[in-house]
Amino acid sequence: MSEAMAFYGADGGDIWQGQKTALHVGIGSRLRHVTTEDAYESQPLVADGLALVAAARLDNREELIDALGVSGNEAFHMPDSTLLLGAYQRWGEACVDHLVGDWSFAIWDPSQQCMLVARDHHGNTGLYWHQDGHRLAFATSLKALLALSDTPKHPDLFKVAQILSAWPGDGIRTAYEGIQALPPAHILKVSRSGAETRRYWFPESLQPLKLRRDEDYLEQFLEIYTAAVKARLRTMKPVGATLSAGLDSGSIVALAGPLLAGTGTGLVAFTAIPRFSDQSALKPRQIGNEWDLAHATALMAGIGVHLPINAEAMGILESLQRQVDIHGGPGHSGANYHWILTILELARSRGLGVVLTGQQGNATVSATGEASWFWSSIFRGDIREAWRALESSEPDPWLAFRRQVLSPLLRPPLQAFRRHRALRQEIWLSGSALSPGLSRELQMASRMCESGHDPAFGGYPEPVNLALLGPGRNSIGAIWHELGASHGLEIRDPTADRRIIEFTLRLPASQFRNHGENRSLIRRAMTGRMPYEVLHSRFKGLQASDLGTRILAERPALAAAIDDLSNHSLASRCLALPKMSKILADLKAENAAAAYAECGTILVRGLNVGLFLQQF
Repeated sequence: MSEAMAFYGADGGDIWQGQKTALHVGIGSRLRHVTTEDAYESQPLVADGLALVAAARLDNREELIDALGVSGNEAFHMPDSTLLLGAYQRWGEACVDHLVGDWSFAIWDPSQQCMLVARDHHGNTGLYWHQDGHRLAFATSLKALLALSDTPKHPDLFKVAQILSAWPGDGIRTAYEGIQALPPAHILKVSRSGAETRRYWFPESLQPLKLRRDEDYLEQFLEIYTAAVKARLRTMKPVGATLSAGLDSGSIVALAGPLLAGTGTGLVAFTAIPRFSDQSALKPRQIGNEWDLAHATALMAGIGVHLPINAEAMGILESLQRQVDIHGGPGHSGANYHWILTILELARSRGLGVVLTGQQGNATVSATGEASWFWSSIFRGDIREAWRALESSEPDPWLAFRRQVLSPLLRPPLQAFRRHRALRQEIWLSGSALSPGLSRELQMASRMCESGHDPAFGGYPEPVNLALLGPGRNSIGAIWHELGASHGLEIRDPTADRRIIEFTLRLPASQFRNHGENRSLIRRAMTGRMPYEVLHSRFKGLQASDLGTRILAERPALAAAIDDLSNHSLASRCLALPKMSKILADLKAENAAAAYAECGTILVRGLNVGLFLQQF
């Protein structure tokens, strides 16, 4: 297992096996030194009979040091794993409630004769496990579990169908039968009586925050957001950041740039740009080349090194194969792997240790707020806030009444109708590479209906944030963690900080929408820190906007890959290969960009899954 996930760390690590225990216990680690304290790291960590392994960066070190009574001199040399062990000694299982950061860990407690395995609140690390009749194995990498000779190596075709049809699932199933993911905010407890999981974090139960003035909300937000960014700059290596034309990565760079200005290293920013200039795929208010706006942000933040990345040397097929090789299974949004992997390779070649992203910003720092702010306030009995929804959410009173009162009343039946029609018409087939035969075999329609999944994606339940942030709803953090590890990097996202998530979920909708302006919170907070033209841009960037033209440029290789899949029994059973071939064959220079959606959701996603299925 350790050899299979060697890419997770080349700075040491070891294996520990329990002695004279009722259970046969073994744990191991791979270490990568990123922070100054990592230099003092030694794992597995054994103390007072306890044994621990962890992949952890704790962002509330000072708070934990005070709570655990650690002296200043001792704290200077104390790695995060030792703090984590101290937290367990102090609070037991409840230690997870006291941790802030990106972490996963396992602790063997001989007094309880149990192994406790846990994953951070939002899932910025990964954790997988498999149990058979006599053994339970877990790891931060699927490849470590697959290295065991008796781990079943069969694809989970239902999960494959979910990936092909963009159905997120429950955060538990993986593309392998019998191998489960431990969802974020969950604990796995293993003892003689078996294994059980439980959820420990319930952000939906947070109480609304009520402050006197808008300025008070803004002041607290900036304090927490700055702390989240600063915590992710704790490293002994240079730091990079992805930078788009938007508000999420832009605000991170705007805060991180000045914080690093006096360190002598500065921040390196990377912006993905199209390789080809054809932009006919763009819809109104979309931009394909985000360089100009991104560079304006970089200049204002004092970023000395800002690099455009067109990923000219990375082909679509190559990027898909590399993703499967790294993860061991199909991934998410395969249309973007060519520029993501190019950025990570360049970051590694420049000696960086950390790359910042703003992946979860749409659900936190730049959230749009509740669409039915009025009714949610009424149901809470907050008449004052309901009146505020009518008074300040839109510039026009009639528009406010229509959007806040009437539209929310009509939305549920309309969404139910669209969902019913989508299920009846099997809309997930038209926009995916899933074969009709496998869809019928797996009874996709009835299973979608039972689960409440809307294949037409007609709208999220209120509030929108929770639909994206709830434990198990989003796998992006774990994917970035794994891609980063394969390049010797830590990928850190301040917008997914537990403190940011909890704070933004507690905010009244008035902080997100003000007189018709969405994302009001981040726009106000970044005034004077980001360029006006970026803060108030009405354009949205389209990632990989030249995807169709890229595919056209490597059509022979992609056609050969589809032919190979047609000769593979499992791939031809799962994939609508004739549909994929037709999309590729019909692609011409004059319509390549316009075929953006089909290329991404059908052709590229189908190839990503096909490359995975060819392993069996």
